[in-house]
Amino acid sequence: MNSRPPATASAAGSAAQPVDVRLMGDDRAVRALVAALQQAAACGPASYRTMRDGNGTRAYLSVIVPADPTPAT
Repeated sequence: MNSRPPATASAAGSAAQPVDVRLMGDDRAVRALVAALQQAAACGPASYRTMRDGNGTRAYLSVIVPADPTPAT
């Protein structure tokens, strides 16, 4: 559904991965959360759409999740 490229390319050999995110809720709350994510993490631009029932907003964006510095045991 999301054909946009990731916000930033991961470095060769890095385990950082893009995660596609869909947010749904009140328009102001969704837009505030997207803005906070974009300031705190490597995120691509969001696309906004009206929710199917017309009562809120859906936002779609990609977030780059950094590699875990310690492997899970």
